[in-house]
Amino acid sequence: MRLNPLMLAPAGVVMALAACATAPADRAEVTGTATYRERILLPPGHVLTVRLEDVSLADAPSRVLAEQVTPLEGGAPPYAFTLAYDPAEIRPGHIYTVRAEIRDEEGRLRFITDTRNAVIDNGVARIDVVMVSVP
Repeated sequence: MRLNPLMLAPAGVVMALAACATAPADRAEVTGTATYRERILLPPGHVLTVRLEDVSLADAPSRVLAEQVTPLEGGAPPYAFTLAYDPAEIRPGHIYTVRAEIRDEEGRLRFITDTRNAVIDNGVARIDVVMVSVP
């Protein structure tokens, strides 16, 4: 039986798609929740931003490895997040933290983390962060 080259094309496409499907395996994740202690529901229009940052250098700005921006449409905390990052960017001895903030519809800061929430370098890949109200 002689094979038609056009019959082989779908197999090549399937193999290419399979390779794409396995590409995210070189990604890692930090997951968790962000919350605040105040017993209030924020009106729609507020936005939660959660970042995974390298804060190792004291005299330089932190380097953002991953960020998730989520519009808050009136839901109650805690708010779940997943930060996917490239493990090749992780350096031994560096300090990695998760920082969260909520801004209102006009961009004013309403809540922010005020403590170091260390992840990755201490083996933590899941963290629950608590934000404080900004006066």
